[in-house]
Amino acid sequence: MADIFKNIATDILEGAVEQGRQASEAMEEFTAPEPESWYNDQRKAQRNYQYRVYQYPINDLGVGRQHPYFMTFYINTQDLSKYNNKTSKGLPPLSTAEIHARTSRTLAKNLKDTGIGFGRKTHRTNAAIRLFMPNTLSWNFRNSFEHIDLSGLPGTSLGQSLAAAPALGRSLAEGFVQGGFKGGLASLNSIAGRQGLGAVAELGEGVAGLGSQGALSAFGIAINPQVDVIFKSPELRTFNFEFLFAPRSLAEATKVQEIIQLFRFHAAPELLAGEGLGRYFVPPSEFDIEFSINTLGKISTCVLEDIAVDYAPTGGAHFYNSDHPIMSRMTLQFRELEFITKELIGHPGDPKARGF
Repeated sequence: MADIFKNIATDILEGAVEQGRQASEAMEEFTAPEPESWYNDQRKAQRNYQYRVYQYPINDLGVGRQHPYFMTFYINTQDLSKYNNKTSKGLPPLSTAEIHARTSRTLAKNLKDTGIGFGRKTHRTNAAIRLFMPNTLSWNFRNSFEHIDLSGLPGTSLGQSLAAAPALGRSLAEGFVQGGFKGGLASLNSIAGRQGLGAVAELGEGVAGLGSQGALSAFGIAINPQVDVIFKSPELRTFNFEFLFAPRSLAEATKVQEIIQLFRFHAAPELLAGEGLGRYFVPPSEFDIEFSINTLGKISTCVLEDIAVDYAPTGGAHFYNSDHPIMSRMTLQFRELEFITKELIGHPGDPKARGF
């Protein structure tokens, strides 16, 4: 019987060891950075990928010419979306956030490219939107800090009472020596006396229905919170872009409507196909934003939080004979999906700086 239990225990132990080995291999899949060859393949895929560009204005400076200052929105749709569009030459490149995740040791990856894990579950579509540079080009780098009230730490009032006790004792003794009982009471009006009374009030909080602050106010003093500020985390950046459209032809008016419709479509979620009775959403698409000039800094992958379209930006609605608006204003608010750190920004003068 003992041998049977010993064999069972041995089998359990060997099974646990094997599960640990498999878990370790799985963790390596999550944390190991991609080789340099993979990064080269991604850059090659980016070059070979062909986009269907929705552009406004169509010909900004005449046929065959375009304005040098523009921005391009690349669309990354969810892998589970039923509106997939992968038909294009070459492999679709990954989003900026996914490239950053795969080129560093991080958990933000999927296990063996199964789509199960913490990696992004999107792929680049062949639709891209190219617009003129808007008048709104400002954004902030913000950090979140918290303050700690050191006076509220456990035992603080007791420690301060013990620290104030010797001075209070000396002050009372000197007061009694010099003026008897009245001199002792008078000594409580000194700095040492007030400190001692404050410590006693804190220890006796709640006496006579007064909190420590109420009791201290009777002695003309208040608690110093002794605040210290500690870093919590950076904040995800937000970007607001406002575009005023004034199409000069039917072709441009049609293109404006296509662009607005494309942004609205990819900013919306969709119902997960299947038998779930509409219980689950597939998240909206994500966007990579690039500028035609590199002095503005880069933006990582974003989600479109808000899209607002005003078809009467001048105070009245006016339309062409084709029923297209003569003027319209589109405002887009994006939120970045990853924190921007020193590694992404790069030190000034560093030739390898990524420029975020």
